[in-house]
Amino acid sequence: MRISTGKKHSAKLPEKYQGKDYQVLLINYDAENGKLTDEITLAPYEALAIKIK
Repeated sequence: MRISTGKKHSAKLPEKYQGKDYQVLLINYDAENGKLTDEITLAPYEALAIKIK
């Protein structure tokens, strides 16, 4: 994964995680529990930690 500063970054998720429910545990931006898709996008300097059910 290549990270560029000052820009949004997207990463493909492995197929085994796609469609799974998740619980947001730690955020520094607005996020809610939900279902994973095939890709995740974070804005500059944002981090995300999730627990996959």
